[in-house]
Amino acid sequence: MKKTNRPNLKTKQFSTLHIEIFEQLLISGKTNRSLNQQFGYTKKSHSVVDHSRKVMYKLLTMENLKKEANNERVVFPRKYKFWWKWLLDKHKPTLLEKAVTARYYEPSHRLTGNEFR
Repeated sequence: MKKTNRPNLKTKQFSTLHIEIFEQLLISGKTNRSLNQQFGYTKKSHSVVDHSRKVMYKLLTMENLKKEANNERVVFPRKYKFWWKWLLDKHKPTLLEKAVTARYYEPSHRLTGNEFR
């Protein structure tokens, strides 16, 4: 069995974790790989990108902008980080109202055999 330290999200909906990851992507200057590690995902995980895109698409919808017309901004968010940060700051209260609090499954622990003595 492969051992991972990946956070096992219980919430599958749009959560505060999505917003936090997107904000870190914009302001931290870190690579996707290091952000994956920071949030407990594997180095090559696509989670940071997926979670960030979910926030970007919501922001575009809130501004009544088309996905197709802003595809480059979605694909290269760091290139347009000031624009995204401005949109995020403008709509953050609304996003936080819509987002659920991220909850995780409890990490499973291994039985040592001494539990039954």
